This record gives sequence, structure tokens and C-alpha cells, in this order.
Amino acid sequence: PGFIVRTIQKLRRQGHIGSEVSLIQDIRNREFKIFTDAGRICRPLFVVDNDPASPRRGELVLQKHHIVRLEDDRELDDESQRYGWAGLMSDGVVEYIDAEEEETVMIVMTPEDLETSRQYHAGYEIQQEVDPAQRVKASVSKFAHTWTHCEIHPSMILGICASIIPFPDHNQSPRNTYQSAMGKQAMGVFLTNYRERMDTMANILYYPQKPLGTTRSMEFLKFRELPAGQNAIVAIMCYSGYNQEDSVIMNQGSIDRGLFRSLFYRTYMDQEKRVGMDVLE
Repeated sequence: PGFIVRTIQKLRRQGHIGSEVSLIQDIRNREFKIFTDAGRICRPLFVVDNDPASPRRGELVLQKHHIVRLEDDRELDDESQRYGWAGLMSDGVVEYIDAEEEETVMIVMTPEDLETSRQYHAGYEIQQEVDPAQRVKASVSKFAHTWTHCEIHPSMILGICASIIPFPDHNQSPRNTYQSAMGKQAMGVFLTNYRERMDTMANILYYPQKPLGTTRSMEFLKFRELPAGQNAIVAIMCYSGYNQEDSVIMNQGSIDRGLFRSLFYRTYMDQEKRVGMDVLE
């Protein structure tokens, strides 16, 4: 069974099998599952070389010559000659893993953690740096011998909604969960061509604003160019008892000047039928 799994994984990494096909080896139930159905959420990870015959076993498949080729892409005008993401996929450097396959792999957080783990298992004594300004991160497990994949960046664990929460490390964890569910309900400009579309219902905010506190992920998601919501000036205080719990007292002047003003689009349908000479609406 292990040979079959390794062979099909190799075929997927070489591009002979679709990159979004998931391969799950369920050792407990003695099953090998191959999923190709729609709707599986996949995400990319760096591949760690685990070939027993490879001299680079335990290291990332990604090497310096891959980085050089990616940097050379900037000077190429012809897109067909660029190495790019497709080149990383065809060389087996990056692999798409879905949620179910993710349960059968071992993912290390950073390449530095992978190197630390290799040194530990090689018998080296790891000296812990005492630097108050260093990044806080989880310690590498001493019991994990085989890493199969590595995160491209720790922030890629988060989805779209979670990655646009500013300062999530200063929140209670349930608040981040709630915002991940409610952030997608925020009103903004969801598309620039909303006037040409025939949506059943659509809401557009008149004056969307970029958040004062932004995240790096917002840059890649273009959330700064098409934001949702406005920066309201609020006072958190007791006032007359009408703002208890989650109720708010709003300023009428702000509403009159256009705060939270929105457009609502709706598509209506009507039919006209003809029965003989009579027109029925």
C-alpha cells in the first residue's frame, strides 16, 4: 500500500494526475482514498523531500535555483516563457492539499523549524536564543520525525475573513470566530461592475472607507481598493440607559450627512401572456 501511495503522489507532483486530486491513506481502516469531486477546499503547501534514496531527505524540495527562475520572470515579457506558479507545481515544489488529506500529513510551520528539527534528530544540542524582541512561536515537537509539508507562510493557515481582522492576537479567540462569520455580511462595493449585473438582490455602500488598522493580507485580497464598512467615531460610555448591551445611540446629524447610506438593487420579474386575442399580465 505504501508503494502505491508514493507512486500516485509522485505522478501528481509530476503533473500526470490533476493537482487538485486528493490522496488519503487511511492506515487504521486499511483504505486508500482518491477524491476528485467538486467542493473540496484546497490550499498550497511546500513539499518536504521524504524519498529514502534522496541525499536531500528531510529538506524542502524548493531550492535556490527555483528562486532564481522566479526572479528571472520579472524580465520576461512573454508570459508563456515564465516559470511562475505553474513551474513550481510541475517541479513538485508546491502541492495542493485538501482538508481530509491534511489530517494524514505532518506540516511544519516554517523552514527554520524544519532545519531545527533536522539538527535535533541528528544529535545536535539546540541553543535557545534569549531575545526579548524575537517572534513568539510554538516549539518544534521532539517526537515528530517525519515532516511531509511546510507552510508557505504561517498567515496562510487563516482564511479570507480571518486574515482581514486587524490585531487578531489582541482579541479573545471567540471574537475572531464571530468576526470570521460576520465579516462576510459587511456591506461595501462587492464588485466594480454591479451596474451591469442582474443580481436578485445587491447592497452597495455609498461611501466605503479603508480601515485604519489594515493587515498585510488585505493588500493581496485588494480589500484596501474595495473595502467594506466605514470608520465611525464612537464613544464607549454609559448614557441615558438606551445603549445597554449591544444597542447604540446614533447621531441624527451623521445619518443626514450620509453615514452608512446604501443602495439596494433588486431584480423584478414580470410575464405577459397571450391567450387568443386577449393579453393577460
